Amino acid sequence: MAKPKQSSGIKNDPEPQPDQPEPKRPAEQQGGEPTRSRRTFRPPVDIYETENGLMLVADVPGATAEGMTVTLERRALSVHARVEEDSPEGHSLVYQEYEVGDFECQFTLAGDFDADRIEANLTNGVLRLLVPKAAQAQARTIQIKAGS
Repeated sequence: MAKPKQSSGIKNDPEPQPDQPEPKRPAEQQGGEPTRSRRTFRPPVDIYETENGLMLVADVPGATAEGMTVTLERRALSVHARVEEDSPEGHSLVYQEYEVGDFECQFTLAGDFDADRIEANLTNGVLRLLVPKAAQAQARTIQIKAGS
């Protein structure tokens, strides 16, 4: 996986990830809020620059569209996904590797983006956010009126 480019118009608030994929860690271990009632993870996110804007791709296994919130406040784009534990009834857990918890991440948008046209799509635990660039202002000639 290539290192993220900073010129893409988005600034990832947490520390940059090394070249090697890092195992999923609770946000508390990444400097996150230690007072949360549930475990919260920072999802792995890839950011692509396209001709029309940005595309963010985040892995949020177990998340549903109903349990997900994407907000844009000023320039802060936030993603929160609530994941419910899905244990089979009548079975007792013997060994566990998969930790269930919420997902949360935040990015600061730099540049001019059209907040009204942001699109989000969740398919098979993968969130795709399309953040389109704002239309460029058209050049115009300003009429000059003669004063009296």
